[in-house]
Amino acid sequence: MKKHTQMLLTTLLVGGFTACNPLQTEEVIDPNYPSVGAVTNNATKAQLDGLSIGQVSIARDGIQTYLWVVGTLGKELFNFNGTESRWLTELNGLRPIDNSAFYNGATTAFGLPVRQANITLAAVNNTNSVTDREKNGYRGIANTFKGLAYLYMLNAQGSNGVRLNVEDPFKPSKPASYAESLTGIAKILDDGAAQLDQAGTAFPYTLPSGYAGFDTPAAFKRFNRAIALRVAIYQADWAKAATLLPQTFYSATGDLNAGPRHTFNATPPDRANPLLNTASSQIVGVQQVFDAAEANDKRVGKVRRLATPLTYTSGVTYSTPYLTNMYASANDPVPIIRNEELILIAAEIAAQQGNAAEATRHLNIVRTAAGLPAYAGATTRDALINAILKERLYSLFYEGHRWVDMRRYNKLGEIVLPVAGMKVLERLERPVAEVNWDVFNP
Repeated sequence: MKKHTQMLLTTLLVGGFTACNPLQTEEVIDPNYPSVGAVTNNATKAQLDGLSIGQVSIARDGIQTYLWVVGTLGKELFNFNGTESRWLTELNGLRPIDNSAFYNGATTAFGLPVRQANITLAAVNNTNSVTDREKNGYRGIANTFKGLAYLYMLNAQGSNGVRLNVEDPFKPSKPASYAESLTGIAKILDDGAAQLDQAGTAFPYTLPSGYAGFDTPAAFKRFNRAIALRVAIYQADWAKAATLLPQTFYSATGDLNAGPRHTFNATPPDRANPLLNTASSQIVGVQQVFDAAEANDKRVGKVRRLATPLTYTSGVTYSTPYLTNMYASANDPVPIIRNEELILIAAEIAAQQGNAAEATRHLNIVRTAAGLPAYAGATTRDALINAILKERLYSLFYEGHRWVDMRRYNKLGEIVLPVAGMKVLERLERPVAEVNWDVFNP
C-alpha cells in the first residue's frame, strides 16, 4: 500500500466540500488510488491510456444531475422524486436555493473532468514514453473534454462565471466574468483542435463505441469544433459561428441523430444509464410544453402519454400525463451533441445574418423530419429566432438547452410557469465550497 497526502482542498472545485477550514489536510492510506505523482513523472503509455480512457468515462458522471437540473430550471421537465421535494420546490423558486444541496452537482460534478484533464496534460508534458504525435492525441482529447466540462459548469453558473485556472488546487484563479469564461473555454477548445491537427491519423488507443465515426484525430476534431460552435452562439459571435459550422460534423442531408454519445453498460465495472425512470424518480414532461406541441409532431414521442396522469404532492402539487421514454434500457447511450442541433444552429446563424431563406430551409429540414408542414410564419429576424427556439424546445428536449437558450435571448420571462408562484431562476448559486475558499483567500 502507498501512503500519501490526500489534499482535501482538491474537492473544493470538484465536489461538495463544506468543512469550515478549507486548508485542512490529512494523512490517509489509500490502497485503491495512486498518487498524482505516480503518473506525472515519466508515465508509461499504459498509464497515459488509462488517464485518457478515464477522461472519457468521467465525462459522463455529471450528466444525470445536470440534465435534470437545467431541464427543471427551463420548465421542460420535472423530477417526480419520491424522497426529495427540492427538485420541484427550490429549483422552481418556491423556496430559497441552497448552495450546498445535491443539485449543485450540476456545477461541481464537472470539476472532476477538468481535474482529470489537467492531470493528463501534466503527465503528457513530462514523459518520454510516447511520441510527440501520440502526446498530441492525448492532449486533444483532454482539452476537448475539459472545454465541454467547463461549458456545463458555466451554463449552471451563468453570470457567476467559472474559475478557468485550477491546475494548482491550492491556487485557483478568481472566477472570471461570463464573457471572459466563454472566451477561456473557447481557448481551451481551440488548443485541443490544434493538438488534434498534430496527432496523426490514429489515436494511441481505441475510443469507446459511442465515438464511432469520431475515433480518429481528424474526426474527433469535428466533435471538438461542434462544442466550440456552441460556445460561439453563446457569445452571439455569428461570424465566428458561420466559420466554425463547416468544421463540425454538420450535414443538412445527414442523420439528425449523428454525433458522439456517452455509452453505458449495466455490467460492472461499467455503469448503467443513469437517466432511466425508476419507481422513486420519474422524469416527466411538463404538460404545458407537450400540450402546446403541433399536431402530429413526432418529437412528442419522446414522452409517453399515460391514461392516468402522474401527480406529485410533496411541497407542491403538480400533475402531468407525460412520462419521458427516451431511455428504456440500462445500456442505452446518451447523446453529447447531435446533427439536429447543428442544423438548428445553422438556421440560427442564417437568421442572425439576415438570410431568411437559408434559415427557413434549415428549419424545414427539422420540421419535415418531425412530420410537420413547412414553416409558414413571418421571416423577420425576431420571428425566425422565436421559431428556432420553439423547434429547439422539441428537437433538443431533455438534452439541456431550453433554459440556456431562453437566458441567452433574455427570454426567461417568457417561459410558462406550470404552477402559480413558481419562478425561473437565472442561475444556480456559487457552490458553498467556493464561497468558503474565497472567504479564507480574499
